[in-house]
Amino acid sequence: MSAAIINSLKIAYSTAIYRHGTKTFPEIMTAYVAPVKEYASTTYTKADIDRALANGWITEDEYAETVGGGSDV
Repeated sequence: MSAAIINSLKIAYSTAIYRHGTKTFPEIMTAYVAPVKEYASTTYTKADIDRALANGWITEDEYAETVGGGSDV
């Protein structure tokens, strides 16, 4: 059974991870990881995502998965 993704929570997680650095992927519900990366890849600029990586808010793998457009689901 897959969990329903709440859009406002997806956006809040994405903002906290990529813009503020107040959360990391291990801290959010697993069901939200791919949707958050997908949202970030289509919403934020490459500069935003680069800054998140430079600040240590996301890992190299998370960066690659984000700029690569998310998972192959």
